[in-house]
Amino acid sequence: MKQNLSTAMTMIVVATSLIACRQEETAPPAKPVKVNFMEIKNDSHAQEFTYSGTIEPENTALVSFAVPGVIDNILVEEGQFVKKGQLLANIDDTEYHHAFVIASAGLTQAEDMYRRLTSLYEKGSLPEKDFIDVQTKLAQASANREINAKHIRDSKLVAPIAGIISKKMIERGSAVAPAVPAFQIVKTDKVYARAAVPESEVGKLVNGMASGVFVKTLNETFYGKITIINPQADPVSKTYDVKVKLDNTSGRLLPGMIADMAIRTGKNVDVIRIPAKAIVRDADDIAYVFITNDQNKAVRKRVEVKGITGENEIIVTGLNIGDKVVVEGQSRLKEGILLVASL
Repeated sequence: MKQNLSTAMTMIVVATSLIACRQEETAPPAKPVKVNFMEIKNDSHAQEFTYSGTIEPENTALVSFAVPGVIDNILVEEGQFVKKGQLLANIDDTEYHHAFVIASAGLTQAEDMYRRLTSLYEKGSLPEKDFIDVQTKLAQASANREINAKHIRDSKLVAPIAGIISKKMIERGSAVAPAVPAFQIVKTDKVYARAAVPESEVGKLVNGMASGVFVKTLNETFYGKITIINPQADPVSKTYDVKVKLDNTSGRLLPGMIADMAIRTGKNVDVIRIPAKAIVRDADDIAYVFITNDQNKAVRKRVEVKGITGENEIIVTGLNIGDKVVVEGQSRLKEGILLVASL
């Protein structure tokens, strides 16, 4: 009984397979898809390197008082533009003024003593050793007065550069100490666009190369030249900082803005360019194109986009000279489908 059932099942499977094979043999082949081709040929293009970077101020100064004290007045706020030499804040200088008065009195006394004893020394009535002591005390008194005068000047904090107050770290009534930052000033009439350049490309860049810097926030391209190529690589990323200086007299470029830098080396290199419309992207945003093989069948080939030209063409890698790329009709294609050229 079991043997008969097994035999019957085998016959059913065989029959089903035969039917499926006959259906495949009789199924009509897929219709060829009409497309337009473009054959890849030798081409050259101005060598250009593109990087993503940020805008940085030309100079950043941390400003601090040179003497200790208590803040008496603050004259600027964050975001305010200041000129070089402009007064920013001052501390209570009462103590320094009193010390200056005392030092001035000591200098007056030392000068009087020097004048009186000089005549005695010239007459030979004063030993040379005592006269040298008088000269020393006069020099000390003069230096002491100058030091106290400087303390009074240092009680007023002025801007060392022209720029914008980006940080204020003090408040009225707070105590300050030397070398403790009170303000941060950024100089932004000139700015840098800074990008990290890989080792494989930094050797092709030199100071003076022109660069376009597109700032998406402003939807505008600014132009400048490479002025700094850091000779020391980042120890982690092994990249080199390259900076392009930009004019910013309008003040529109602000530190921290994202910038796309395009640096042209002035040389031409062989490239493969295809129309932008030939590019297809899958659900994972991977770019690919369709090419035709010797049997005129569609072959999907992944490409990597390297740049965009002004003629709405894409510079890619992943294709070879002689490849026939589908430039129209690719949206209807699948791998292996038969292709026919549109008339």
